[in-house]
Amino acid sequence: MERIGQGRTAEIYAYSNEHIMKLYRMDFPIEAVQNEFRISELAFKKGLPVPQAVSLIEHTTSRAGIVFERIQGITLLSLIIQQPELLEQLSSKMAECHYRLHCKRDDEATLHSQKQILSGAIRNVQLLSENDKARILSYLTTLPDQQQICHGDFHPDNVMLSEAGDQYWVIDWMTGMSGDPAGDVARSWVILMSGTLPEDTEPAIRMGFEMARESLVEYYINHYIHLSGISRETVESWMLPVAAARLDEDLPAQEAEQLLKFVQEILRRLDESNYII
Repeated sequence: MERIGQGRTAEIYAYSNEHIMKLYRMDFPIEAVQNEFRISELAFKKGLPVPQAVSLIEHTTSRAGIVFERIQGITLLSLIIQQPELLEQLSSKMAECHYRLHCKRDDEATLHSQKQILSGAIRNVQLLSENDKARILSYLTTLPDQQQICHGDFHPDNVMLSEAGDQYWVIDWMTGMSGDPAGDVARSWVILMSGTLPEDTEPAIRMGFEMARESLVEYYINHYIHLSGISRETVESWMLPVAAARLDEDLPAQEAEQLLKFVQEILRRLDESNYII
């Protein structure tokens, strides 16, 4: 099979004219692959713009995989880098797509809850003291519980747009969850604010993305707020637990350091405001 893409957790291969295979890295947990297959099925059945998950493959030379419907398009990240003059338009498209996901509910409680996932990750973080983790977990309990479908890793590289620009798809549903849309938007905000491109990214592309980063965040957040009616303050209220939970991921050292400082700064501001947690 011809490899047509790759990421940190998997490689993408052309499986047929109508399908691709997402083949996960060696020793990647099979439970995580099964979870993505299950969540992708649910999202498709809900009528969300996702590639259909066709079959689960659990025995390919110790590497598990999922066969997906093959879609023809380009990621929003690639478009933003190639056509920076369309930054505002593409950022608004990203916000529109995210809002559309959040209009669907997980009434069947098929997905793991947002707070369950966040609290589990926060407990695992090695860079935070036990006292800080306890404070963040206590703060998390004060935030709203909802049952809207959330992606959990929504950023421009996980949204694909058709060549005609009239259709989009959301990919990589491994982190799908049920919860508060404001928390899902906060997660995207944190990723856009501190996320790094792959190490093999060309310097010119990296520079272009860094120049566009701040504007991308503002266009995306402002348009999502306009569509949803959710306030910026409501989204910001989720930044502390979302950023802390991200520290449990295998991040580049520079990104982890920046994120840790961000979490500690929020804790400091809460202390100064006499917010009791």
